Amino acid sequence: MMFKLSFTTVIFAVATLFATANALADNDVDACNGSNDYGVGHDCAFSGGSGTVEGTCQNNACGNLICKPN
Repeated sequence: MMFKLSFTTVIFAVATLFATANALADNDVDACNGSNDYGVGHDCAFSGGSGTVEGTCQNNACGNLICKPN
């Protein structure tokens, strides 16, 4: 019984890890704001037209925090 419980717990933990890893922002603004709540200089990523775009959070000319590609 104990083995079954720990095995189930491990499977659940791994599934949760993969679900979290697949969460990717849809645009450059959401990559640094919303639930991410990053500040200037934090690493960020979002889904772009050619795949995943990685960068750092920076303020744009309007003062909005966006993910600026590297």
